[in-house]
Amino acid sequence: MPTIRIVICALLAFISAPAGAHNYLQALEAPAGYVQDIIMRVPHGCKGSPVNQVRVKIPEGMFRVTVAWRDDWDITVKMRPVDPPIQMKGGMPPVTETVDEIMWSNPKNVLPPDRVGEFKFRGLLPNEPGKIVFFRTLNDCPEGDDYYVDLPPEPLDLDDPEFHTKFWGFMSATATPAPYLILVKPDRPQYPWQWTQLEDRRPHASQD
Repeated sequence: MPTIRIVICALLAFISAPAGAHNYLQALEAPAGYVQDIIMRVPHGCKGSPVNQVRVKIPEGMFRVTVAWRDDWDITVKMRPVDPPIQMKGGMPPVTETVDEIMWSNPKNVLPPDRVGEFKFRGLLPNEPGKIVFFRTLNDCPEGDDYYVDLPPEPLDLDDPEFHTKFWGFMSATATPAPYLILVKPDRPQYPWQWTQLEDRRPHASQD
């Protein structure tokens, strides 16, 4: 199986090239099935023009998405239905919709074309170790748009013996790949405690 080190080297080689100055995620990898904080970075404007709107498409299989609060941008979300609904544990109602797209717009101070901006959100990642999930994004500027929406022709998986060839082939074939996240197998549960354990620790009422 290809190592994460190989993927890291490929990514660094790509983003160090002039043509690779595209939107990207701060973290290269994250544990599959975790609720993960995600930071998307926008490294420049559009052809010397400042960024005044940023949009990101939430990939399929990611749920419980929330956006970090900012007082310098307007934040709106677009929802999409979940069909069939996902049944939740613990008596919680089923999930019937989820965030489809996040948009940051109308900044109080526009993002200069030569500065890096950060846009934060979090969500429950698919529990599929080895999968690569892509976040298609769009930067809107007064003098044009920058789209980073290209996806590989077929899903990429770390368990594929030809992963490295396919990954590098995709990354080198387009100047506008969608930002991506590698889902790795976690070595422990994100929340190791159980409700029964918490209940056992509650003080017992006096039997007097």
